[in-house]
Amino acid sequence: MTGSGGPDLEGLARRAVTGDARALEELCRHLQDLIYRLALRFTSDPEAAADATQEILILIITHLADFEGRSKLTTWVYTIASRHLLRTTRGPVEISVAGPEPFADWLDRNLAPEPFTHHDEAEYRLLAGEVRMACTYGMLLALSRPLRLAYLLGDLIGLADVDGAQALEISPAAFRQRLARARGVMRGIIADRCGLVRAEHPCRCDRQIDSSIAYGILDPRRPVFSMLPGATAPIPAGTLTEAARELDLACAIAEGYRSGPRFRAPDRVWRALQQACPALTG
Repeated sequence: MTGSGGPDLEGLARRAVTGDARALEELCRHLQDLIYRLALRFTSDPEAAADATQEILILIITHLADFEGRSKLTTWVYTIASRHLLRTTRGPVEISVAGPEPFADWLDRNLAPEPFTHHDEAEYRLLAGEVRMACTYGMLLALSRPLRLAYLLGDLIGLADVDGAQALEISPAAFRQRLARARGVMRGIIADRCGLVRAEHPCRCDRQIDSSIAYGILDPRRPVFSMLPGATAPIPAGTLTEAARELDLACAIAEGYRSGPRFRAPDRVWRALQQACPALTG
């Protein structure tokens, strides 16, 4: 075990390379949720994230013997995951976000004058939570892919610049520059707009429900995020107390992401992984 009480991933990797199937299973079970959360934030698409998680795990298993222990295993995993995500084809959800300015303009133009009131309290809270997730994940899609990964690794996951640079295979200075640019874009979207991070800002999740339904972003009969493994249902819309204390808007919204649901990889990822890798037990 590590000093923090978590699993000794490096030890599991060493045992897995020698043919210990149970160590390989424990390692993959621990890594699958970590990878899925990164892929979901990168794609904002649960199905695409599940596919990417399965593919990344297979890459990790295939190349596990190449891990030399010069860095943390998680940094090595993020390197493989980042490289793979950058190569994936952009899906319809990612393509739908044309950039930070169009995204912010859409929010401004479609803000309802009054909160959504057509449903009972439980459904209202669920829909507001769905809008919160769709909007905050949409903000991430407004970043270019290189900036998005730098922001995810640096501010949401919390990698140091040396580790983030290694994961993205760039210099620490370049990583810091990408992270600074990503924060600047996020500030531009949030500024004078997002009520999640500043109470005086006008945009509220419940005031975007009607427009989200009208544009097909939100289907009340088929919520996207609220039904995912690890989601709290309904997802609360007002859990960003820490974010409100942050002076920097980019840090405030990052706190919001960190306080969100800790989604888990769906069961189909593990089933597919077992089929692809018979060495996995159980």
